[in-house]
Amino acid sequence: MYLLKSKHRNLSLGLILIITLLCSFTPVALAKTRQNYLIDFLYDNQSSDGIFGIAYQDTAYAIEIIDYYNAYLVEVLFEEAKSVDIPTFKAFLIDQIQTMFNVEEIDLYELLYYLDALNRMESLETSLDTSLHNNIYRYLNETIQIGGGFGLTNTSTTANMVSTFFVYNIYAIIEEPVVNQTVHKTWVLSCNNTDGGYGGNQSLSSTIVTTYFAVYLVNALGDVNDLVNKTKTLEYFESFYIDDPDNTGNFGGYLPDFLADNTLLISTFYCVNGIELIDESELNGVSTVNWVLNHQNFRDGGFGDRVEGNDQRLSSVSASFYAFKLLETFNSLEVLTEDIFSVEFSYLMLIIIPSIIGVIIVIIYLFIRRRRI
Repeated sequence: MYLLKSKHRNLSLGLILIITLLCSFTPVALAKTRQNYLIDFLYDNQSSDGIFGIAYQDTAYAIEIIDYYNAYLVEVLFEEAKSVDIPTFKAFLIDQIQTMFNVEEIDLYELLYYLDALNRMESLETSLDTSLHNNIYRYLNETIQIGGGFGLTNTSTTANMVSTFFVYNIYAIIEEPVVNQTVHKTWVLSCNNTDGGYGGNQSLSSTIVTTYFAVYLVNALGDVNDLVNKTKTLEYFESFYIDDPDNTGNFGGYLPDFLADNTLLISTFYCVNGIELIDESELNGVSTVNWVLNHQNFRDGGFGDRVEGNDQRLSSVSASFYAFKLLETFNSLEVLTEDIFSVEFSYLMLIIIPSIIGVIIVIIYLFIRRRRI
């Protein structure tokens, strides 16, 4: 009798151990890669009309990541498939562009990002009809300023660094030439400031964004060596870098301005890309990649920056895109294929774990009953 009780006790302990191990292994089995987290986050921020996020650039940013991974259709266990209906979505974007010109309210920023999203799904050469192509080209030519640069609209009388950047890239995406490139480059260079940065025009202070746009345009319209003071501009970007390893939340990132407390993905994106154009050997790849990875939020799968005043990170499509592009710059996108062995609570786990326990309890019951018989 004692031997029988001992066997039952050992059997019970063994089964309890099996249950514990299975419950422990279930989260590991359900773990996803960083890439899968990111793709799921993008689709979680897709609206009924197919656009992504809340900012005008978010749709193009999401489509670039989805296109890179060819994730236009994602099958999900126990859930409806997530997808981009390419023909329908293309028709929607073209209609948005056409409406701009029909009502004569053209937004250069939205126009570029709509065109970029379209071009990734299908070449604009085939998706954009000749009439709309010509309307876009004509409008861009109407924004040219006599002294160089481009205005925000076709009625603008002054050039702006941001609109010049967008107009140049729209020309490029519709494969049309930019005439008088030297004049435009000269205007960009005239926006140089003594700190090595560039402002939105000749009278504005330097910002990271406008400085990056200036470096990008000078390189595209001529050569990066044509910058007024290349060394000074490089130092301007580098001055925002946090190189203190003890500052764990910011080490490897770049501040958005000199008064900021936290490094941001957007400012790091522009600084890194500006430095890469000037002298990529000055980049700190390992620390910046680690900094980027620490910005992934596994509550929703996206990437985000720390909110001022607390340790929470607010994920967004734009921030996720900047993280993706930073990893791409450092040829480190393979890190997104790593499995993450910590899974957020989900209804899938709520179903699987109790099911495993239930099955094992039934097995125990049937086994004990059989032994008694």
